[in-house]
Amino acid sequence: MIQLRPVALLALALGLALSGCKPAPQAAPAEAAAPAPASTAATASAPTAPAAPNADVAASGTQCPHPVFDDFLAHFGNEITLQEKATADPLLDSFIDPEAQPEPAKVEKSVALADVEWPVMPDPATLKGRGREMQVTALADGQMQVQMRTPDSSDQQTYTFAQKPCWQLVKREDESI
Repeated sequence: MIQLRPVALLALALGLALSGCKPAPQAAPAEAAAPAPASTAATASAPTAPAAPNADVAASGTQCPHPVFDDFLAHFGNEITLQEKATADPLLDSFIDPEAQPEPAKVEKSVALADVEWPVMPDPATLKGRGREMQVTALADGQMQVQMRTPDSSDQQTYTFAQKPCWQLVKREDESI
């Protein structure tokens, strides 16, 4: 026991010395977004790298609140305030016009943010309870697509997100007839 006393005193002295030290501030590394895997299973999401801050975000001193897409998607789906902040203005919107002649046709338009109806996307956490499926796919250009559908029906919507620098909904497609 007497032999351990000098080691214990040394450990105590080093602990006290280090407790007065403050780490030097370090600049946050600029991280480029890496493309995620090409496709995922029905309810899984593809992991993504954090987004690099842009001039607006850097000037405010904050970074994206949810830089990882999986985390962003979970919050985006159930927080309308986040949807309002993270939706492009204008939002590219498309839908099928079943009354078009001679056959139904796809209609595309830009919708001003002030004219978007909220919520713009359903909460992914509630899909299974409503008999719907979700598939997340990483696109080659770094964008992410989220497809929500009801099996064995035409009920299908696709949401496209891009990092600008934080994740943002840029396109909504409703392929339901």
